[in-house]
Amino acid sequence: MSTLTEIRHQRPLILCLTNSVTVQRVADLVSFLGASPLMSSEKDEIEDLLTLASALVLNTGTLRQEDVSLFIAAGRLANKKGIPVVLDPVAVHVPYRSHVMKLLLSEIHFDIIRGNAAEIAWFAEEEVRSRGIDSLDTTSSSNNAKIAAKKTNAVIVQTGQTDVITDGTNMYYVNTSSELFAINVGCGDMLTAAIATFSAVNTHFLEASYEAAKFFSESGIQAELQVKELPGDFITALLNNIYSSAKKAEENND
Repeated sequence: MSTLTEIRHQRPLILCLTNSVTVQRVADLVSFLGASPLMSSEKDEIEDLLTLASALVLNTGTLRQEDVSLFIAAGRLANKKGIPVVLDPVAVHVPYRSHVMKLLLSEIHFDIIRGNAAEIAWFAEEEVRSRGIDSLDTTSSSNNAKIAAKKTNAVIVQTGQTDVITDGTNMYYVNTSSELFAINVGCGDMLTAAIATFSAVNTHFLEASYEAAKFFSESGIQAELQVKELPGDFITALLNNIYSSAKKAEENND
């Protein structure tokens, strides 16, 4: 039985402490895969929600000071419960965010980290050109991803024109040729949530991350062909493809 089919059979709850810019797209992605999204920013309910959740997403996209204690509490409890923790370290190379990330790394074990080349380079303690949240490098450095995986003891998913997925030893690559991923805000956040959803039912996190990245990329490439010169329709087409593919996998019991 495929991971997609397992998701629709188990319908895991995915707790997403994500950024306010893309929260709807992230929730839709999880739901269209066949899982159940839980979105929260309230520290007092985190323990209750984590008794229900099968994976935790921590996204620093709209980081506020009060989020730091929330993330630490959620991450530590998820570690204690054995729930996979997936990190999206948006613009981690910005000084304040770097400071916060060092604190988070000292308190939480992240099972999977998903970021662009500049963000992953930070974990490898290497420099990559960036502007804001975007990497300016047009190629992904496999070596940086491998170093980051070894330093963090996490599976690294480094996204770019070619995604690099590694546990520090094994390497997978996914072609992400659709340029519409880059101009539609939130695609990276959606991929992070997809990785968490796949990891909720497949505890081989390297394999789950690769499957999620490959599935997301294929859905996006198909969406680009469908919308042609209408990039504003890309997310709708992407979600439709994700839903139909997941449903088909379940119907075929793949």
